[in-house]
Formats: sequence, C-alpha cells, structure tokens
Amino acid sequence: MREKKWVDCPACGAKKSMRTKKTQSERFIPAGYPPLDVSGLDGQFCESCGEGFWSLKSEKLIARLLAEHMAQHDATRVVVAELASVQEAAKAMHVTVQGIHKMMDEGRLRYVVAGGSRLPIRKDLAEKAKARYHAPALRHA
Repeated sequence: MREKKWVDCPACGAKKSMRTKKTQSERFIPAGYPPLDVSGLDGQFCESCGEGFWSLKSEKLIARLLAEHMAQHDATRVVVAELASVQEAAKAMHVTVQGIHKMMDEGRLRYVVAGGSRLPIRKDLAEKAKARYHAPALRHA
C-alpha cells in the first residue's frame, strides 16, 4: 500500500502546508499504563495547525512497541489462570498459530510474556473471537 503525499492540510484546509518530518519523538500514554516514549518516527504534519499523520512504518512501530510495553506491565498483574496457550488461541479464533503470533506482533491481541513465551490473555481472546464470529447480521430491506 502506498502512502498518500499530502499537500493541503485535511484538518484546517491550509494550502501547501503539509511537510514531511523525520526522526520525531512522541510520548504515548495508554490508559492504565505508564507513559511510553517512542523515537525515530516520521510522518506528514501541517505547519499551520500542527495536525498530521504518521507513516505506515511508524504506525506499525508504535503498535508493536505499545503492545510490548503493555505486555511487560500486564505480566506483573495478570494471574496465570487468565492466560491461554497460543494453540488454544488459534483454535478459538480459527486461525493458524502464526496468525496468532502476527496478531500479537501487530498489537491486535493482548498478551503477556511469561517464562520467555508470549501467551494471549484469555479475556481479550474471548472478546476478539466473539466479535469476529458473532457479528450482527445485516438486514435487507
């Protein structure tokens, strides 16, 4: 997927105000977790209003680092009984084991690092499986 090169700001409408910025740093404060500082980000930002977009590469980096950050802190407060094996998660979600690892890498499935292994959190797994397979049916007129 190619990234769009913005010229005019979509937020404030300023003409020719979008500039590419590289090696940016940002502080993220996920709810219930300590802040996380991420550096080496790039994106396009408006010189007038300051609004902008992270590049796809930066968005993936942010998601991965936030997932790792939250997993480290969840490891101290999640009980082992609340964890599922990767194989159990794959069976519940009807995806491959590699698919579960990819979901954890991308930050789409919460996990905890325990004993050197990444283990999905059973509650998050159940919510994802329910949302995926029990979506409301579309009504036809």
